[in-house]
Amino acid sequence: MPSNATATPFELERGSASEFLSVTTPPPASVWKPHEEDDASANRPKRWLRLLNEYRVAEFGATLVMFLVAKSFTLMAVNDRPIPRIEIRLNSTTTVYARDPTVDEKKLYEQVPMWSLIVFGLGIPILTNLLLNFVLPKIRDVRVIPHDVRDFLLSLAQGVTMSTLLTQFTKHVTGRFRPSFYDMCGWDYDAVWDGVTNLCTDAAGEKEGRKSFPSGHASFAWVTMLLLTLYLLGRSRLNCSRRSESAVRGGTKALKLFLCFVPCLAASWVAITRSIDNWHHYSDILAGSIIGAISACLAYSYNYGSIFCWKYAGLPCEAIHEKIKSESMNDNQEAHGKLMNRNTRVSSSQRV
Repeated sequence: MPSNATATPFELERGSASEFLSVTTPPPASVWKPHEEDDASANRPKRWLRLLNEYRVAEFGATLVMFLVAKSFTLMAVNDRPIPRIEIRLNSTTTVYARDPTVDEKKLYEQVPMWSLIVFGLGIPILTNLLLNFVLPKIRDVRVIPHDVRDFLLSLAQGVTMSTLLTQFTKHVTGRFRPSFYDMCGWDYDAVWDGVTNLCTDAAGEKEGRKSFPSGHASFAWVTMLLLTLYLLGRSRLNCSRRSESAVRGGTKALKLFLCFVPCLAASWVAITRSIDNWHHYSDILAGSIIGAISACLAYSYNYGSIFCWKYAGLPCEAIHEKIKSESMNDNQEAHGKLMNRNTRVSSSQRV
């Protein structure tokens, strides 16, 4: 370098006069100002707003409101269909009326009363979720998913609400007779029926006897048990890329598949008992099962990733979004690093 050349603290001459190697200086230390802390605290979300967002209180509240709307349908008047009858013409002038045999079954004791359905239908999924999140991680090396309990409870609440909403609305609008309608409404078997007069003596039993379609037991059992099945399938992540590399691994995955399917067997049994107990027709059970299954799929898809994607199976949607955001940031940083390295190499080659 010539003796008369000068170098500033932040620019060092290299080669020609138009080429410099710039050294970035750190910014001067900022002076603390009291009002800046006040502005930062003012821009920070309030604690109660953070809690509302963290625990998804608004979504739980909306679900509760819709559940109350669903329960309000029970106060509606049931569709007052004419009581079914069989007309028997004895001769050209004489006609007698008989009860319809399709709704003249004996009302039997319920194998699964509503209280036990609610207790076990909600208790089993919740206990399973708590077991997987708080007990199993202490025994085995399993995934610990943040806020999984919150998201599972919301899925369960949303599924039950959707199922109840559609089931109760359809029950009261349809007003279909149960298989044991005459027995349920306290029919006066001693009176001679003219085919028109209502011979029911139990008003509450008559209203209950007109709520056959669809089956509430079937819809509730399927929405809770199928949701549990989907949750277990997601946590198990059966659709892994290395499943076929080992016979033991494949057999283990197949065994887990059938274990995850067990709740659906329980739902099927509950639904079938409604026909055995003469509380529902088979079409009622099928419709209720479809309503429950669709509600479970919608609720699970709203809160969790697809069970068919190994990367996101079992993860709540919030965790998936954070993971995608983190991966995107890492990709951007990697691309920026490659660009900086390329620019450095180009600058070095030009200097040489």
